[in-house]
Amino acid sequence: MIASVIIQFDRQPHDFMPRETVTGTFRTVDVALEEIARFEFSVLWFTEGKGDEDLGVHFFKSLDRLEEVKGAGTPEELEKGENSEEEADAGPEPESAGSTGQVYLLSSEAEGLTYFFSVNLPSSPLTWHGKILKIFWCVRVRLFLKSGREVMSERVFNVGKVPPVHVELN
Repeated sequence: MIASVIIQFDRQPHDFMPRETVTGTFRTVDVALEEIARFEFSVLWFTEGKGDEDLGVHFFKSLDRLEEVKGAGTPEELEKGENSEEEADAGPEPESAGSTGQVYLLSSEAEGLTYFFSVNLPSSPLTWHGKILKIFWCVRVRLFLKSGREVMSERVFNVGKVPPVHVELN
């Protein structure tokens, strides 16, 4: 069996406007709960093209104890303010002070764990597919197994609607 993570958005296509909320689920496949040391969930943007490649983390949550992995927070706990992002987040500060999000366990079955996520997007940067520079947004989930192995999955989505520009490069 090959361990994996499946990420799904709640809507199709995966196009969001700035300041909208991205929601969806991610599910572990062929991974026993006891095998997971911790996982990381993030919403980030990255660039590709000429020059230095950049990466900006908008939202990050790391759960590193078995109890946290089993119960990242139920909807009821999140509404009451229990098990908040500040208590569980051992990762870097989000790049935007206004970034808010939540991750919580939906179900734990023999086939794997299913988590719900909801993250408010910032006003920029927008997705861009230029000839010299490209800007991508993605949801990334990384599982760190007790065996030392890492399993990562990414799902790309678009932020904003920038019309294509056609420029002749000489």
